Amino acid sequence: MRNKEKKNNRTGKGGRHGGRHTSKNVPYTRTGDKGLSQLLTGEKRKKYDSAFEAMGTVDELCSIVGTVHAELSISIVSLDNSTSPYGDLPEWLLEVMSRLFDIGSHVANPRRKKKEEEESDSDGEDNAKYNSFVCDGVGGGFDPEHIEDLEDWIDEMTDKLPELSSFVLPTGGKASAQLHVARTVCRRAERRTVLLVDDGVCDPNALRYLNRLSDFFFTAARWTNFCEGIEEIQYRRPHRGAKQRGRVKVNLEYASQG
Repeated sequence: MRNKEKKNNRTGKGGRHGGRHTSKNVPYTRTGDKGLSQLLTGEKRKKYDSAFEAMGTVDELCSIVGTVHAELSISIVSLDNSTSPYGDLPEWLLEVMSRLFDIGSHVANPRRKKKEEEESDSDGEDNAKYNSFVCDGVGGGFDPEHIEDLEDWIDEMTDKLPELSSFVLPTGGKASAQLHVARTVCRRAERRTVLLVDDGVCDPNALRYLNRLSDFFFTAARWTNFCEGIEEIQYRRPHRGAKQRGRVKVNLEYASQG
């Protein structure tokens, strides 16, 4: 009875102060109950602020990528084979999720926007220094090498796939369909980030990464269908002279050999 009273008497501030029934760190803090959230800078803004819109969309995208990774992991286990039929894709997806966390941290730590009078008083060297972002591992900038990694991975998958000259319906295996969802959410995250880059508070390299990432997801969607032996459904004219585009099923493995 005494222990029960002790638990009920806890203030339960939340966060690192613990909850109502535990002294351990809890995810709720109640600080956002009035529609405000706090940036890493300590500044509080409305939850519909452009920074939180970008962060939220990147977070949504990361969760979708996690779903794809889980689906591939289940497929690998079901095959009872320690070798992934998807090559390095599962590991690449883990890397992508880590880099999306980097972007989220970067967006959550925006630098102060320069006022017009400060810009006019600064010389060219000062402005160039201000406009540059430093990749410090804690949200200061985004390393462009990650963009090159995506391009290398896209090239590696594309080289083994039949060349594409038409639109593709976002279907096939479950992982492929989820990757197409990731592609479209990635495009939204990119659109949300453009405003921050235009305001000078977000590293353009983060925007470039999101742009390339959607291409990676598209290629990975085709790749998983290829690895699973699932036909690709292309949206194109079934033959020359046809007036209406239709659906044409393509065996990717056969087409890649031709």
